[in-house]
Amino acid sequence: MTDSFMTVARNVRVKIPVGACRFIASVARTDTEEEAKAFIAEVAKEFHDATHNAYAYKIGLGDLALTRQSDAAEPAGTAGPPILQTIEHAGLTNVTIVGTRYFGGVKLGIGGLIRAYRACAEAGLKEAGRKKEIFTTKLQIRVPYDWLGSVLKDIPSFRGEIVDVEYEAEGVNVISTVPVSSLKALQRQITENTRGKAEFLGHTNNDSSGR
Repeated sequence: MTDSFMTVARNVRVKIPVGACRFIASVARTDTEEEAKAFIAEVAKEFHDATHNAYAYKIGLGDLALTRQSDAAEPAGTAGPPILQTIEHAGLTNVTIVGTRYFGGVKLGIGGLIRAYRACAEAGLKEAGRKKEIFTTKLQIRVPYDWLGSVLKDIPSFRGEIVDVEYEAEGVNVISTVPVSSLKALQRQITENTRGKAEFLGHTNNDSSGR
């Protein structure tokens, strides 16, 4: 599994004129299909009077990546596919783009629509910027008090972050986020340094370090 992925740095909205038409690109970071659908519905509601609200989104990486697109009643292949191709060409994932069009009275034609929706998506992604995210997992460790210092030292050395430390009568619960690629090595290190006294209470995968 890859350790990182590229996505948009921020949610944005960009307006561009194309001929007599007005296009609006709404771009959002979306880590699940539910988030993508909610964002699409929100934009469509806001621009309910628009001629079309086409969209595309990509969630995940590789063979497990989920992609969806819709022409929103534009001629087949003229809106959703160009938007999706723009996302993929940029090497991004976990992003949703809604391309809104207000008809200006002059038809753009098949080629014109494809170019317009592609330009709309490109403008949105340019404004949104790019950032790298790390796939992480939340790890909870229960450890006797005598070994707490060792655990707190080991976690950052494997690029992990300590989220919380819970002190209890029988020991300490340390909750952290750790890059997925470092998880097994960290567990081996902690087990060795605590002489097997640490107990791992399971881990839950997160989409990224920033969410």
